[in-house]
Amino acid sequence: MEMANKRNTAAPRGAARAPLELIVNVDDLGLHPAVRRAVEACAAAGTVTSASVLANGPDLGAVRPVAGVSLGAHLNILRGPPISPAREVRSLVGADGNFVGSASALAWRAARGALRHEEVRLEWSRQIAALRERGLVLSHVDGEKHTHCLPGLFSIACAVAAEHGIRWVRRSDERFGNLRIGAPAVRRAVLRALCVSARTTAATESTDAVWGIAEQGRSFTAAACERALAGIGARRIEVVCHPGDRHEGDPALPPSFGRMRVHELWAPEFESLRDGSWLAAAARNRWRLVNFESVSSDAR
Repeated sequence: MEMANKRNTAAPRGAARAPLELIVNVDDLGLHPAVRRAVEACAAAGTVTSASVLANGPDLGAVRPVAGVSLGAHLNILRGPPISPAREVRSLVGADGNFVGSASALAWRAARGALRHEEVRLEWSRQIAALRERGLVLSHVDGEKHTHCLPGLFSIACAVAAEHGIRWVRRSDERFGNLRIGAPAVRRAVLRALCVSARTTAATESTDAVWGIAEQGRSFTAAACERALAGIGARRIEVVCHPGDRHEGDPALPPSFGRMRVHELWAPEFESLRDGSWLAAAARNRWRLVNFESVSSDAR
């Protein structure tokens, strides 16, 4: 949280350097069997520590708790059908009764005040409740394509999380590392600007920053993360990733979820998390790979 950054964190002379804590979180669990397989395989390898679950995902019925992995709600008012009856969330859906499927279209609705905040709150609360009804213990919330950071929505995400006793809310602020030219730099800059006014509440908290917004697909490597986080000290960083282990005969992504490019990220990010480089980087830099339930209270 913002006030915590003002604490005096200087260590006594001769004291051991506090480790940087990384929460490696897979988004989109519940979307597709490929994502579920990747979470299970990478968790077994020790490189994935957390995952965010889509309450309206086609593969949700197969999602189970994974040892060592904290689970959260991947709040979604962007893709697929709502949990709520469409008539109760009319400002969130199109004529077909599904969410609009386009981040730019959703952002435009938000910018012109066409999203009814009470409907956003209702839908997100129902998504969390639906995940809990399946026996999933939730430690954090974030948003599909970071749309929970759109103007006016971050405070709703915090309020809904607090209502359900969930402590952690992703603040999608990637402040460390070199800016890339092109779309990744634009994506990172837009989210950083949106996060300027994003504040957690007394009952919620965010990590110090995230990493993995600009560096995706083949750019998502332990070496890139190592360069970005070099010398930043004892902080809590959430690594956002999208690995997938696709098998022949797997279903296609559902048309109701709109145009998606996430499947292009699956294979390279899965390979990166499985090639041993992340554990080697963690050992080299004294990173602690933790989940949202095991993160320390004094990492900063």
